[in-house]
Amino acid sequence: MWAKARRSLNVSSGEFSLLQKAVCIVVVATFVTLGTYTTCSAGPALSGSFETALAFDLSDSTLIIQANSDTYSKLKLDYTTCGWTFESLSTFDMSGLLTQQFSASGSLGLIVLNSQLLFSPILGSGSGLISDTKSANGIEHQYDLGTSYFVAWVSVTSITVVPAGTQWRIKTSIDGATWDWYSSQVFTGSVPSGQVSVGRLARYVTIYVTAGGYIDDSAVTVSVSGESWITTARLVTEGVTLTGTLTIASGASSFSFGIVGAHVGNLPVTGTIYFDILKPDCSLCFDRFEGTFDFPFACLDEVTATLKVNCPQTGSDIVLNELSLATEDIDVGLSWLTFDLKVAFMVPSKTVTLTPTLNLGTCTCFTVYSALNTGAGPWEITALSLYGIGVTYDWNGVSFESLTYLDGIHFVKDTYWEKFVIKSTGDACCEGRFTFEVATYFQDTHTTLFDWAETDVEASIRLTSAFTASTKIVIDTTGLTDVILGIAYIW
Repeated sequence: MWAKARRSLNVSSGEFSLLQKAVCIVVVATFVTLGTYTTCSAGPALSGSFETALAFDLSDSTLIIQANSDTYSKLKLDYTTCGWTFESLSTFDMSGLLTQQFSASGSLGLIVLNSQLLFSPILGSGSGLISDTKSANGIEHQYDLGTSYFVAWVSVTSITVVPAGTQWRIKTSIDGATWDWYSSQVFTGSVPSGQVSVGRLARYVTIYVTAGGYIDDSAVTVSVSGESWITTARLVTEGVTLTGTLTIASGASSFSFGIVGAHVGNLPVTGTIYFDILKPDCSLCFDRFEGTFDFPFACLDEVTATLKVNCPQTGSDIVLNELSLATEDIDVGLSWLTFDLKVAFMVPSKTVTLTPTLNLGTCTCFTVYSALNTGAGPWEITALSLYGIGVTYDWNGVSFESLTYLDGIHFVKDTYWEKFVIKSTGDACCEGRFTFEVATYFQDTHTTLFDWAETDVEASIRLTSAFTASTKIVIDTTGLTDVILGIAYIW
């Protein structure tokens, strides 16, 4: 909620009459659906919420309102009737209306439907490019777009990894908790990726190191659409799930059809085919196919066969991205060591990847973070590295957490090597509840007492069942830098 977004936005305009027609279709369909269900027994229900936060920057000893994602307002309205929910979500920042989203979800018989219509007034009817950079050692670089956009593609325009052969991937998320992986291949070294197709709503973009090494610096460019309409239909019957998704967006319209089923032993079979639509050169163009098939083999309970092919943006030949066999948690007779094995077949070569995993077990309050270091050869384990330790403890409504990284690669909040957190929750009057949290960070390059670098204090109190007030202050070695005040009301 409090994460800051620093980014630049370039807007390109364009016609989008198809989406305007789509809006009319949605409106008409809404009235038809409502008319169809006017005879249902359940009465309509209106609910919603409003939340707002105002952030102040005091780093220069002056009171300045921050014009980033910490200062915002959100208004959500839900109308539920006869098993259907119609929602409006408006997001505002210092410049005015940032995004407007309309959605509808419900069922028609066995078919579950969900439709979302998103407008970004700052982009108008075209698309825009959001660019950002990071320079900090770590196993991942996370970029916050500030709000949810329809993301057409992500391009890593530059990246430096150490050592040079470090492998990395790209993932996106709409909430920062659930992530979707993208790109059919794992990228290696300090080589820009070009464009990776996304084609869905997202707020966060992360470059993540898959095994060993770290990222030194990176730069990304994200293509976001000013208008998008995403409709998904899902049918579940006889243990098989069929899914169809239609996306109409400025610069990235597509259609996909997927199937998820199971065969002997309830092992899954999945397949999804994607098409680009409404392009100048074709109305329906094959984009890519991704499919998996799981089966038991010998003493292995589950082996996953994966096939991924795509049609490049330039050229018409279909390219094999991945044909692989993979299995996880191979038991080698040692309780503390397992292996993941992947055999990938490519047109010019075959690669075998063996990834060791260390299992030190669990403890009631201590967590040891460890890794196995491999040598020059693919089957060589050279060292056991313990790079961090965490401690958690709960007592009578108060929780304590500490996390210390020791290797100079893993960090908390991008730059700090250690944190201590104390959190308390409890009941307040009038059906209320309070939460209080203090997080303190340390950095070994500082000359302060105990290498102290920053302290964040957050507090919230639910005054009634509907009204909540919250605040956050940030103090670092320069003094009080940030103050954020927020309120939320639901009905």
